[in-house]
Amino acid sequence: MKLLKSKNLLQVILMSSTFDFSVFSRQSSKGIIVNYFMIFFKILKSSWVLIPVLFTKKASDISAIEIIVGISALLVYILIRAILIYLNFKFKVKDNNFVLKQGILNKTNTSIPFEKIQNINFKQNLIQQLINVTQVEIETAGAKTVEISIKALSREKAIALKKLLLEKQQQTVSVEPSESLEEVVYKASIKDLFMVSISENHFRSMALLFAFAFSSYVQLKDFLENFEVDERLEALMEDNANTVFGDLFLMIFLFGFCLIISIIISFVVTFLRHFNLKVSLEKNTLEINQGLITRQNNIIKKQKVQSLEVITNPLKQYLGISKVVIKQAVSGRIKKNKIIKIVGSRKEHLSILKNIFFSNPNFDNRILNKPDRYFIHKMLFRSFVFLCLLNVLFWFISTSLFFLNLVLVPLFIFLIILKYNKSYYCVNEEMLICGSGKISTSTIYFEFFKLQYIKMNQTVFQKRKGVTDLVLQTASGRITIPCIPNDKAVELYNFILYKTEISTKQWM
Repeated sequence: MKLLKSKNLLQVILMSSTFDFSVFSRQSSKGIIVNYFMIFFKILKSSWVLIPVLFTKKASDISAIEIIVGISALLVYILIRAILIYLNFKFKVKDNNFVLKQGILNKTNTSIPFEKIQNINFKQNLIQQLINVTQVEIETAGAKTVEISIKALSREKAIALKKLLLEKQQQTVSVEPSESLEEVVYKASIKDLFMVSISENHFRSMALLFAFAFSSYVQLKDFLENFEVDERLEALMEDNANTVFGDLFLMIFLFGFCLIISIIISFVVTFLRHFNLKVSLEKNTLEINQGLITRQNNIIKKQKVQSLEVITNPLKQYLGISKVVIKQAVSGRIKKNKIIKIVGSRKEHLSILKNIFFSNPNFDNRILNKPDRYFIHKMLFRSFVFLCLLNVLFWFISTSLFFLNLVLVPLFIFLIILKYNKSYYCVNEEMLICGSGKISTSTIYFEFFKLQYIKMNQTVFQKRKGVTDLVLQTASGRITIPCIPNDKAVELYNFILYKTEISTKQWM
């Protein structure tokens, strides 16, 4: 194993000496292909709803030659833009900075000091895999988005650039490089991904599917009218709306159909996003590789992790797995690339992750504090208002739908009880855990010294009941502890603030 590591290290050293990063260099010429398809898909994504218009009666006056000329002109424009982006994209390493020049008309010159670099990640979409290039993403402290994204480098040049930047960073911050071996913490098998996919929240997928189907129907209504699909759907709805059993049959059919589609979508999405998932530990940093069509390589540093969230549900608990969400420090709106998900984690993997990121994750023999019972009253009131609005909608659609209240009322009460039972908070000398959820269960782990600010929120109704919400703002979002009695809220507020102020640890 050590011999293999030595060979790999020697290969990296040889590769780094091959490339001269002290002068401006461009990406691989294959970057033109990457730029071309990125621009093409961006245009297609924003204008796909216009494609069916070409098949409508209104577009019948447009000749085939005009359509071909228009498409050809668009493809030529994309090619010219892709070439210009490639020619104007140059980077180099100068003194203690990474320098990038880019832009066609509006040119920019970006310089990033080495000590500001937080992560250097690799990524490959399907096009990049086919032409054998790697995308390098360089993130800086507190950046809202990826500061630098080099779309097309050869694998060797990408590794050499990463090694050079890390070495320069270590020299800048006076950190002695330490030799360590890679330790594989967790590797997901096909069986693990299969268990993850069947235990996903399919009802959420169903809701998104309904929303997508409705929005698509509204946008393509004129197109559907040409094939008389609109009239057929309305006739089917009218035929089945005459009886209660007709409404019930139609709803059961739609529910079952959407559930099957949602399960299939969950299978596909899980395998595409998390295929060949591997979590490894090296030099106190966590490296996560995953993805089939888009391969992602993420480096996570301990000091940048703000909180750890463990999500499970009854089926996941039965299978002995959970989803771990690692939230990193961000500035402004939270971006997807700042939230890393490790699916299919088992108890032993979770224990390793907590020991990596937290200094004292032990909560044995600690008291779990529950919210005040006012929390139940608040949820009951909100559910009552929602059911009233829903019944108004039933009145306009069909009064026969009122029978759904026989199912909805007990369901809402059941969910409220579940949410109260799963809501708690617990503290030790260094950190907080906070539980929440209904069907799914979420547990958040957070260390006090990474707190940005803390405040107590109290409505007029909460003031009358003597309870308050405690809100902890972190660099990765808010953590809310609901409906704490005032005396306990003040005590916890002072304790967390005290622990934050006396801490000398670096939080990012």
